[in-house]
Amino acid sequence: MRVYKFLLLIILLTIVFFTPISAQRSEIWREKPGTWLLNIGLGATRYVGDLNERNNLAHLRLGTAINVAASYRYSPQLTLRTEAQLYYIRGTQKDTHLAYNNLSFHSINPDIWAGVQWDFWRADNRNHVIIPYALAGVGLTYLTPKTTYKGETISLAPLHTEGVTYNRVPVVIRYGLGVPIAATERFKFHLEGAYTHVFSDYVDDVSTVYPDRSTMQPITAALSDRRLEIGEPLNPTGAQRGNSTRRDGYFVLSARLILVLITPSQRNYRRMFGR
Repeated sequence: MRVYKFLLLIILLTIVFFTPISAQRSEIWREKPGTWLLNIGLGATRYVGDLNERNNLAHLRLGTAINVAASYRYSPQLTLRTEAQLYYIRGTQKDTHLAYNNLSFHSINPDIWAGVQWDFWRADNRNHVIIPYALAGVGLTYLTPKTTYKGETISLAPLHTEGVTYNRVPVVIRYGLGVPIAATERFKFHLEGAYTHVFSDYVDDVSTVYPDRSTMQPITAALSDRRLEIGEPLNPTGAQRGNSTRRDGYFVLSARLILVLITPSQRNYRRMFGR
């Protein structure tokens, strides 16, 4: 909970100390085509997959994400953006309708993506004080699902708990919305929500059916079917373990600090006055 309290504190301090977004900004730092920006975010994550129930709001299984992005304003409404992120997600069947299967995972994964950010109105439109935006892009992530077993953290992907070897570097598509909250001459503060669709159903190491445990190493067999840990009989070979018709994904809601690095007007000023 400390991360979320810190996130709330950042939002409150920004609103208190930042100049209102409607304040006049000097022309030299105004965003025009050719502007470069640095974008840093801290947020909360929620994994979507076989080990979470979509509508179970009482057990959100929140995680954390930190990211950094570089942006280039290409036109009054279009910004090009590339980003790297480290995100923590988790899921468990505890307190769900599949609690008797007792599967769980957690992971800290990196991802990278590149795409576009489209403002709903032009950046120089003075009739709209707050200009929301949409974002979309494509990238890659690296899957590192782990679980806790007998007090130890164990990496699941190398064990092949469903008897298959899956791609640990899948393609991702990200899309979302953002809204500016406050701004000074060179700094802006945004709230942004994005969903990342992963082209893999193994973010959580769960996808299809229970394999034949008789051919597995003891640790793999124990983590493939964990019903014995809660006093339940094991599933038969071929029983449903996950839902392979839906790919996994994750939400990120982040508070973002944007620094205007350089603008065309600022470059011209430096050329003219040597500063």
